[in-house]
Amino acid sequence: MRVSQRTEYGVRAMIALARDFDEVISIKELAERESMPETFLEQIMSDLRKAGLLKSVRGPNGGFRLKDAPSEITIGRVIATLEGSLSPARCGSDCSKQDGCSTRSVLDRIERAITETLDGIYLKDLVGDLAHE
Repeated sequence: MRVSQRTEYGVRAMIALARDFDEVISIKELAERESMPETFLEQIMSDLRKAGLLKSVRGPNGGFRLKDAPSEITIGRVIATLEGSLSPARCGSDCSKQDGCSTRSVLDRIERAITETLDGIYLKDLVGDLAHE
């Protein structure tokens, strides 16, 4: 599975917001802290907000914060929001072996393992990991 830069930035932003859970952080500050392009980050944050992962706060001290506690948000949910399918490959609809395909079984098992792993990692876990580096 290959994760896009968009997803990498989104995960980094979510971890940064989890680290400062009680604060509202502007996109400009977040982009500077995490060395990300501000305009690209705006698009990512908008998608995360629409998915119900973030709250936006308007005004001079506005910005974003997590909608739920870091102990309630999984990396799997963040990645699925930004990346879509977590499947390592997709079978084509024109494949003559749609039924009884041995490769499909392997790919389905890989996808389940990836999903289970990512759904078992919470933002709080990653904030804790960073504190020990």
